[in-house]
Amino acid sequence: MADFYFGQILRIYPRRNHSRTVVSNLRKTLTILISLGFGLISCKSEKKYSDFNESDFYEVQGIINYVNPTSDPFDSPTEKNISFTYFLDRPNPKTGIENDLEMFEAKNGYPLIVLVHKDDENISFYGRVGILENLNDKEKAFLKNHFQNEMNKIKEKTPEYNYNALIKDTITENQTDKK
Repeated sequence: MADFYFGQILRIYPRRNHSRTVVSNLRKTLTILISLGFGLISCKSEKKYSDFNESDFYEVQGIINYVNPTSDPFDSPTEKNISFTYFLDRPNPKTGIENDLEMFEAKNGYPLIVLVHKDDENISFYGRVGILENLNDKEKAFLKNHFQNEMNKIKEKTPEYNYNALIKDTITENQTDKK
């Protein structure tokens, strides 16, 4: 009797291609998931400094263009994204970017020692804040001009009596090149 009742229900309420639609949707979803899976697997991750040997790099002078906190609100306040320019003595210097870098001391405009790969100068990493000992004349001129511009920006923002106290101990009086 149960079979008879179920048969009557099917005659009253036909299936109307419902199972075909469900199967079709499942196939589409499965195709999308498989495509995404292959896409994510085939993506190359960005190389890190730790992926190389220390001896694969040499140091060049650079300048920090910008330092921004990472977009993740749960990151440490010391984790930052940084952009820097290196090969300052060239007509077209190169630019490097590092994300999620943990650092305290770096600020926009700071001099930076950049680690550049010996075989591919487009591979570069943040080395440390500082100035190399063996700068060529073009790099020295670039840095001198850069520091003068930074001092002019400070002068515009600072009252004259404070600025005069700041420049009392100037860069030119403390040059290490005079030996």
